[in-house]
Order: sequence, then structure tokens, then C-alpha cells
Amino acid sequence: MQTGKTIANLPLLIGGILSVAIHGLALYSNGLYTPPVPQMETGRTVVHLTLAPSVATQAAPPEPEPEKPPEPKEPEPVIPDPTPVPVPVPVSEPIPEPAAPLEPVEKTIPEPVPVEEPALQESVEQIASMQEDKGVITQAQPMSGISATYPRTSQRRGEEGTVVLSIEVLSTGKAGKVEVVESSGFRRLDDAAVHAAKKATYAPAKQFGRHIDSKLIQPLIFDLTEK
Repeated sequence: MQTGKTIANLPLLIGGILSVAIHGLALYSNGLYTPPVPQMETGRTVVHLTLAPSVATQAAPPEPEPEKPPEPKEPEPVIPDPTPVPVPVPVSEPIPEPAAPLEPVEKTIPEPVPVEEPALQESVEQIASMQEDKGVITQAQPMSGISATYPRTSQRRGEEGTVVLSIEVLSTGKAGKVEVVESSGFRRLDDAAVHAAKKATYAPAKQFGRHIDSKLIQPLIFDLTEK
């Protein structure tokens, strides 16, 4: 029985022997191995030294070159002074004095040219005598009066006056030849009166019951106060 136990424990014994042997080998190996000691590298510093040259070794200054004699200069030509040109003196224009304020101009209305009554009366009497010789019964008359347009320029300038016209009244009631017997003194007023007389219509004169041509003396008055 004891021999059987010994055989049964044999593997355990062999394992224990191997384990002891391995541990012993490991301890032996540790005793023989010496780890390498790390070596520190010594740093190197390179210093460059520059030696300044001594005073004795400095280069001597160069010797000055001998001066050359100055070259003779040619005499400069003498330039005559230019003739002074007279500078024109600016003429100052006289400053005009301020104009005096204009006085207000009063509007002057020209006086109308007086119509000579004797001359007008003489013309009427002469025409009347001529018509009586021909047996005229009725005189020609404007149908609705003669309306003359007052010229604007004459109004602005204050032109006034009376124009006496000699109007030829035709048997048709139209105006024939129109003449200025007495002027107003202003051409514009005279022309306006003639133009109005030519446009007007008339009741012609009658002789023996028939319409005939005749002359009519007609005054036209231009008055700004009655406009």
C-alpha cells in the first residue's frame, strides 16, 4: 500500500523538483547579469575668440599726394548789363461814382389838340349847301354809332384827342373813302378812328326818295376819363 502512494505522488514530486530547479536557475542568472551603467555624454561648448588688432599692428595712414598746381583759368567774357526795359505802369481806371437815385417820373398826359370849331362848322355848312343844291332831303347817319377801339399803347401813354372824319357813305350803307379832316394829334388815334368808320354801317342819304352816295362829317372823341 505504501508503494502505491509513492507511485501516485511521483508526478507531484517531479513537478516540485522542476519548479525548484527553475527558480534556482533564475536566481543564478540574476546574480551573474550586471545591468549596464548609463554613461552621461559630456557637452562641448565652442567659443570663438576674435582678437582686436593692436595699435601697433594697424595700417599706417597713406601719405598725402602732392598738390597739383592750379590750371590757369581763362578770363570770363564781360557781359554788358542789359538795357532795362521800362515796366508799364498800370493805369487805374477811375471808379465811377454811384449814380444818383432816379426821381420818380410823373406821368404827363399830353393835352389834346383842340379842334377848331370854325373850320368844322365851315366844312359842315359847305357839304350841306352842296346837298341842298342836289335836292337832298335826308342826311346819311351811322346805324348804331361808330365804336372805335382805344389803342392800348395810347392808353399807357395817356394819349387823348378828337378825330374829325369825312366819311363817304355809299347808297348801299357801306363806307367808301374815309379821310381825316382834323387830327387828334396822335397817329394811333387817327388810324383807330378811320378803321372804325370803315367797319361801321350807315343809313344812306335820300334824294327824291332814292338812296344816294353822300358825305358825312363825323367826330370821334378819345377820352381816357370816359373810357
